[in-house]
Amino acid sequence: MAVAKDSSDPYEDFKASMVDMIVEKEIFGVEELENLVECFVKLNSEEHHKVIFEVFAEIWEILIEDLNKRE
Repeated sequence: MAVAKDSSDPYEDFKASMVDMIVEKEIFGVEELENLVECFVKLNSEEHHKVIFEVFAEIWEILIEDLNKRE
């Protein structure tokens, strides 16, 4: 469900929301993560797309780093 929200810190809000979705839905595959970011982009105005991609990049790096540590 999409919810309209004003934010003083969109980066942290998108990050928290994205991490919640990843954990709740157990999204860890590449295709699933790509689908998640596509949903965020579709559900939010263009003015937020840059920050959404920045958040996604940070989360992606953390997940890749974690995978490398496990190997």
